[in-house]
Amino acid sequence: MIDSVIIEDYFQIGLMRHPPVQIPVGLCYGHSDIPLCDGWEQYVSISENFKVKFIYTSPLSRCLKLAQTISRHYHIPYQTDERLKELNFGQWEGKKWDEIPKKLIDDWAQNPWTWQIPDGESGQLLLNRVTEIWLEIKKQQQNILIISHGGPLRLLRQIVLGKSIELLGPLPDFAQVELFCFSKHDLR
Repeated sequence: MIDSVIIEDYFQIGLMRHPPVQIPVGLCYGHSDIPLCDGWEQYVSISENFKVKFIYTSPLSRCLKLAQTISRHYHIPYQTDERLKELNFGQWEGKKWDEIPKKLIDDWAQNPWTWQIPDGESGQLLLNRVTEIWLEIKKQQQNILIISHGGPLRLLRQIVLGKSIELLGPLPDFAQVELFCFSKHDLR
């Protein structure tokens, strides 16, 4: 009886990046809908210790296909949300990084929060939408899996851990679930 009370006082949220994609090395993509690599189905698994009640996913196919397959396999409902899309790289989408003028990349790297990629978005816009959905999901206080992209997940992880928010840096591994546990009594 004590164990069930303790378990009911907590909920878990898992962060999962989509599986590897079919794309040439060095290509800039964010909002572009890039297909998954062959064999991506091998990534359809969730730990038995993570009793997922709901899945939120980016609507881009590299995340949506994974969410739909996990949904069918484990009988878990899912919902797409535009706020979980990768950073919009605007005019840079689909170009090789070495085709983008170095000065533009340097300008962006020096101030990724406010410098807006032409026809794309700034880091602050990405952070705003990711923070908004995070607060909504956490408020539900249930076991939820979030399937998204490297950029949004990097920010979500930093928010969860209470670290200073960095837009640029290492990305989470493909198709790995990182679990976080929260107390239902913690109203942060």
